[in-house]
Amino acid sequence: MDSSRSATRRILVAYDGSADAELALRWAAEEARATGRGLHVVAVDDAITSPWGAEIAHRSEDLLAGLEESLGDLDVELETRVGHVTGELLRASVSDDLLVVGSRGHGRADDLLIGSVSQHLARHAPCPVVVVRPTRGADARRIVVGVDGSATSSAALEQACRRAERTGETVVALHAWRTHAPSTDVWSSEPRVQKGLADREILLAESVAGMRVDHPDVVIEQEAVPVAPVRCLVDASRSASLLVVGSHGLGFFGGLLLGSVSQGVLQRAECPVAVVR
Repeated sequence: MDSSRSATRRILVAYDGSADAELALRWAAEEARATGRGLHVVAVDDAITSPWGAEIAHRSEDLLAGLEESLGDLDVELETRVGHVTGELLRASVSDDLLVVGSRGHGRADDLLIGSVSQHLARHAPCPVVVVRPTRGADARRIVVGVDGSATSSAALEQACRRAERTGETVVALHAWRTHAPSTDVWSSEPRVQKGLADREILLAESVAGMRVDHPDVVIEQEAVPVAPVRCLVDASRSASLLVVGSHGLGFFGGLLLGSVSQGVLQRAECPVAVVR
């Protein structure tokens, strides 16, 4: 993701030696090369105290050995920290403008970097967060953006357009909603849910209009789809190079990083997911 801040800023990568961390590192390195930014690679010794009082720590120094040489064409800082993974990564992210993590990692649980950790980072990091997942469409040239008219979805669309200016990819602005909500659904009483397709298309068109003016060289497609957001975004990710969402939204995108929608997108998307605030 491009940043409006100085190109001398850095991309922070969480690294634990796992296959998915390697994938995240490669994604971040490509992004750093393309945008002229440095790379800040952090390995955290997750300090855990067992019931018997024995402290368990990973050997972060060994994990990082040799990485600088392999990333020799980049301005790289390698750092080891001791503490809880989420807390240390959040503290490290204060000085960087993008945080990149793998979808899974080593640690106390098999899903260290998917689920509670990735959710926590996406919710609280002061910078955009990218959770790197394998891309199903290897030759995909579409950046899909979840749009609902909120300020953060507008920021997500802006970031996608900036990236597309560099990559030449098409941006797909996608607005999804449920057409029939169960009576027990907390959103069923919201008036916006009951509005028709025409109103949804107007909302989407208004969200996209300014972007077309600000980014005239970017091809922006727009789709209003009466399908539950998780399903719609996940389906769209199968032919995307990147899925971009805002950290909070309206309507059925509301609380995107606070509940089931975020879990579904971050766990099931078939391409990297960028969370913009």
